[in-house]
Amino acid sequence: MTLIPRAIGAVALMLLAPFCATASPCAPDPTASIPSALLTEGFLQAHPDLYWRDLGQLSWRRGKPAQALMRFQRASLYADKFSQSMVARMYQEGVGTETDLVLAYIWMDLASERGYRDLLVERERYWQRLDPAQRRRVLAEGPALYAQYGDTVAKPRMETVLRVARNSMTGSRTGFVNPGLRMELGEGPEANRMITGDDYYRDTFWEPDSYWCLQDQIWQNAPPTPSVEIGTLRQVRDEEPGGD
Repeated sequence: MTLIPRAIGAVALMLLAPFCATASPCAPDPTASIPSALLTEGFLQAHPDLYWRDLGQLSWRRGKPAQALMRFQRASLYADKFSQSMVARMYQEGVGTETDLVLAYIWMDLASERGYRDLLVERERYWQRLDPAQRRRVLAEGPALYAQYGDTVAKPRMETVLRVARNSMTGSRTGFVNPGLRMELGEGPEANRMITGDDYYRDTFWEPDSYWCLQDQIWQNAPPTPSVEIGTLRQVRDEEPGGD
């Protein structure tokens, strides 16, 4: 089960999603990342976790914290642990919403569900700030948020989007992608750089198990900081992806 403060007791097993407290089965890869060259609008539309996180950070930079909170929550529906940790911090600090230490703890518990070191440390700090009544609220209110945002439901939601996007990729119905396919990037520091279809549609970015493994590797490599990001975030058009 997810590591939690011992004081919660056995009743807390109702709240927490399954978590194996062992090392990730993914082989360590210090180079794991999502290159900024791939973060085109089309790629982000097919990765709503990154899309909504990016828009959340855009709202934050524009001084619209309430909008940022909503967008981080949207990214959280697709199992984005960074966004879940941002929601937790906003409830903790009363930014974009009223301060609510109980919701802050539950969201940080969600964010630390996979055992990422920095998020576990933050979650324990949040727990220490709760009084007994607030800790009881955690047990009462936590299951509803896990039912919507926990990995057991959020990962399949994300995986469905990845599979649909991959099935519609350029190539044959067997999944073959023409390695000679070249796409020109139109924005950012790597504008006008050509990337191949093989680069763009690599299993790492589209096959669910590989994608979750990539995220684990990125978090394993991250320095101890509250601002972990996947890749370099770009400004995207301020609109919802179709069908989501």
